[in-house]
Amino acid sequence: MMNKTKDESRPEVGGQTTSEVYMALTGYLEQRPDFGLQKIFLDLALEPASPFDPKQSRRLKKSFVLAVFLALALAATFLYFNFWSV
Repeated sequence: MMNKTKDESRPEVGGQTTSEVYMALTGYLEQRPDFGLQKIFLDLALEPASPFDPKQSRRLKKSFVLAVFLALALAATFLYFNFWSV
């Protein structure tokens, strides 16, 4: 006897549609401030938050400051030698 597989792309009777699942997922993620692209960028640039004083502002990471400084120096060097150096 041949096994019949369920078509995963179609919702079951009484199930949720893809738009309903999408709305539920986005609502869940919006309620979680520890997820998101903004959190990733802040964690890359800032020191970890203090668990003892959560209102204290977070300082920039030294490695992030160095990387920004080196990128600016590289861009300035590129611009100088390509546009102002004759």
